[in-house]
Amino acid sequence: MACGLTPPTTPTTEPDTQPPSQVENQTPPEVSLPEPPPQETTNEAEWSTVEIFSGKESETTPPFHISGTEWRIIWTVEVQYPEYAVFDIVIYPQDGLGTITKRISYSKGTSGDTVYIYEGGRDYYLKVIAANLSDWTITVEDYAQQNLTCPVQITYIYYKGMDYFRSTEAGHEIPEFDEYVEIKNQSYSPQNITGWVLKNVTRGEPAFTFPPTLPCSCELYDSWTDCIEHCYPPRPCVIEPNESIRVYTGEPHYESGGFCFYYLSGDIWNNETPDTAVLYNAEGQEVSRKSYVIPTEGSVTSDK
Repeated sequence: MACGLTPPTTPTTEPDTQPPSQVENQTPPEVSLPEPPPQETTNEAEWSTVEIFSGKESETTPPFHISGTEWRIIWTVEVQYPEYAVFDIVIYPQDGLGTITKRISYSKGTSGDTVYIYEGGRDYYLKVIAANLSDWTITVEDYAQQNLTCPVQITYIYYKGMDYFRSTEAGHEIPEFDEYVEIKNQSYSPQNITGWVLKNVTRGEPAFTFPPTLPCSCELYDSWTDCIEHCYPPRPCVIEPNESIRVYTGEPHYESGGFCFYYLSGDIWNNETPDTAVLYNAEGQEVSRKSYVIPTEGSVTSDK
């Protein structure tokens, strides 16, 4: 997919007497994190505009909703004095209690860029930090094809579980037993996932097939009567509206569905290089795809 870079403007020689403006409450800079390359997209109509924001100074935008698991920000700036320009976009989830999803920063000599974000299914807002600009514009676009195809999406991969020694000390036989993939029903109706398959396509294995009924354990309940009431008859393998389930590597967690690979080797999701999880429906059609970001040493990321 083309990154949509606007050709850089040629900086002009400006007088050294132009003073820089002071920027208040500027967010401290963060280390830029690596991210997976955007998927090839030839049909631009698949992208839909969510919001367009514009201005000259710093501001915090109203929240907006991203339905899919891939979206992008297209930004442009008009700058008269590049050496004094300040322009940062800080992306926050509306429910994230201040956790930064991504930070985008202006570089001297550029007039715009397209930046991709590989998560979604929630509300976000932008904090724009700007000074010494003539104008800025931010366009938020969602990947419409994902929104229309299937409401069930992979939303999170916890790839770095307990290593072999910590797992053994904690009484668990499978290393990184606590890795998981989270899958959410982003619609307002129940979604039956019987026969669907979750697979690590980077390795080619393993693959998990969702059963006809939800797993259930009497260990969750204080009495056999309670177990009978909640576990029998077995419930269909359905994700309720706006609910999430998890597929763990080594042990089931019934509070989040009870699904598990039981992968004796452990470490399904690589801790050194990102893997890609793909979800297929019962007909074998791909409905969701997600990778993850592994931070470089000394950096911080919320996508674990």
